[in-house]
Amino acid sequence: MKYTIETIISKPLQQVTQLYNDTSNNSKWMPGFISHEINSGSHRNAGSRSTFTFKMNGRDFTMTETIIKNNLTEIVVEFISNGTVNTQTTQFSKINEHSTSYRVHESFKLKGFMIIIGLLMPNAFKKQTRKFVHAFKSFVENQ
Repeated sequence: MKYTIETIISKPLQQVTQLYNDTSNNSKWMPGFISHEINSGSHRNAGSRSTFTFKMNGRDFTMTETIIKNNLTEIVVEFISNGTVNTQTTQFSKINEHSTSYRVHESFKLKGFMIIIGLLMPNAFKKQTRKFVHAFKSFVENQ
């Protein structure tokens, strides 16, 4: 399953990328965020691995993040969770001095029970991504 969610953030590119890459901001824009723990590597650098914990639908949910690439305007990560491998490419590009394009490309590989969820509820994945994208946009624009 692949899709892209895009929005425009009414803030300069440098401010947007700085806020995105500062994980101390995660709780301010990631719905359900509980914690982020670096397991190996340097903070947000290629090869680093982290564990994210969220509360979703009343349950704790963890996933492992591996940074594949991060040049501040393009961040490629792989998230692994129960029956799901998700490669996410986040791209930021300058529109003008006061606006930034924020684009998230998702590519899911589902296994086991998650295949059924993906077939029955594909919009649930898009809805969750859209929720995060709009939460980040709101967070940045209110800075």
